[in-house]
Amino acid sequence: MAAEGQIQRIIRDLHDAVSELIKEYKENGEPITDDSSNLHKFSYKLEYLLQFDQKDKTTFLGSRKDYWDYFSDCLAKIKGANDGIRFVKSIPELKTSLGKGRAFIRYSLVHQRLADTLQQCLMNHRVTR
Repeated sequence: MAAEGQIQRIIRDLHDAVSELIKEYKENGEPITDDSSNLHKFSYKLEYLLQFDQKDKTTFLGSRKDYWDYFSDCLAKIKGANDGIRFVKSIPELKTSLGKGRAFIRYSLVHQRLADTLQQCLMNHRVTR
């Protein structure tokens, strides 16, 4: 039950971070950029939520699997939803699952598809289980 309370706190913190982003946007009247400390706070909270209570899994070669692997597994076969996956895989500078996951979140935010992406993944019961 302690984990349930902790997840509720994380969700509340994430909600507060989104509220701060909305407030910043309304005050400035311009799109949020990478210079925004509120965007950094939101990204940190979202990443923490995505990593919360993940079972430690590793690949055959021993590298740790992360939320990038979850996104990749969930969206690989969904036409239209896998554009971000293909984009991230095409960037040779990204070596770690964490880096790829961050790039994927950024791609999803830029293309205003983060909510749809998360919903698609949560609907994939086989992978989410």
